[in-house]
Amino acid sequence: MLISSSPSGAVTAWRWVLGAPWRYVSPLLALAVIAVELLVVLLPGFLGGLVILASMLALWVLLFNLASRLLLMRTMGVSRLRQATALDLPPGIAARHTALWVVASLLLALIHAGSGPVGLVPASLVLALILPGATMVLAAGQGLGDALYPHEWLGRLRQLGATDYLVLSAWLIVYAVIYLAVSGLLGGVPGWLRNALQMTWWSAAMLAWFAQVGLLLHAHRAPEDRSGPPPTDLPSTDDPVALFEHVLRNGGDAAMHRKLARTLEAAGEDRRALAHGQIHIHALLLTFERPTEALEQADRLLALDAGFCLDDPVVMRHLIQTAAALGTPRLVVRLCRNYLARFPASLVAADIRLTACEALADAGQLDTQPARDWLKALRGDDLDARQAERLQRLEQTAPGGQNQ
Repeated sequence: MLISSSPSGAVTAWRWVLGAPWRYVSPLLALAVIAVELLVVLLPGFLGGLVILASMLALWVLLFNLASRLLLMRTMGVSRLRQATALDLPPGIAARHTALWVVASLLLALIHAGSGPVGLVPASLVLALILPGATMVLAAGQGLGDALYPHEWLGRLRQLGATDYLVLSAWLIVYAVIYLAVSGLLGGVPGWLRNALQMTWWSAAMLAWFAQVGLLLHAHRAPEDRSGPPPTDLPSTDDPVALFEHVLRNGGDAAMHRKLARTLEAAGEDRRALAHGQIHIHALLLTFERPTEALEQADRLLALDAGFCLDDPVVMRHLIQTAAALGTPRLVVRLCRNYLARFPASLVAADIRLTACEALADAGQLDTQPARDWLKALRGDDLDARQAERLQRLEQTAPGGQNQ
């Protein structure tokens, strides 16, 4: 059964989108669009084509970097646009959004070239239904493969409800129709100027649409912020056990999870703190998009239990990769050790060992027994070419070089 849409979420989203979309487009982005279109005129030929292709890809990466920041900012409830540039993005999220929308655009271009409007119209409608869910999957930190999996789209539809989800699809269609109308109205102007205006409009529409996605996610993820009486069954924060059971039964926002974690820690409820940590870290990584806080919480849980490990190996690996990306080698080593102890037969065990050894190298601790044990195991692993190169670099770095 579909979760019903929030009326306040839908109304707010419509009011938001009906504002001027171009308020998101900075003059620098508009100038970059015009510059790329001028390159088409000034740099004909094969070399010019390569320069234009590289410039277009750079422009798309810039656009979806801004779009990703707006989406996450609105999801967290931040309203001031100038704070978007200060927001830390999860690694690779802008690149994944770029890839998704480039693939969608190329697919439409190929369908239009092969069947014209007859095939383009139904294909556009199908994509308009898929892209909101796929975009939200990527915003949650999942991979491009997950974004192309129908089960994930349906999960996002259930999260928002049919009405709010279809609002996102409808506005994609509206923005596309306006894009085509602009092209028809500017038929008599020079091609570079027409393309520049169209691309500027599309950039504005994309940024506005991504902000709308974030706004709806915030509306559905934070019901306690909506108007209405507070829940009557919310337990007192002085009772850690009651609060623990309430959060496990009903969920909660980032603030409530943080409050519960600190309450359990202060009360000495280590067993419940570790059980809650499984949920809390997962939410911090994939729902609330707070990687630094996830690492801080993992460090606290390791202090309670040196062998702490998430039950989900995929999320545990994501936590390890996050720790490596944010430059915390000692934490990486502890997480890798626990991952390998918990999932010794994992298909990615070799990659975890490599990550652990690289972290030890960063910490200047390759001349330790754990490093020697992991390097020895890696020599017996079936490594791909990239992993073999990483191992070779580690062995060259280790004391004794290739003699290790």
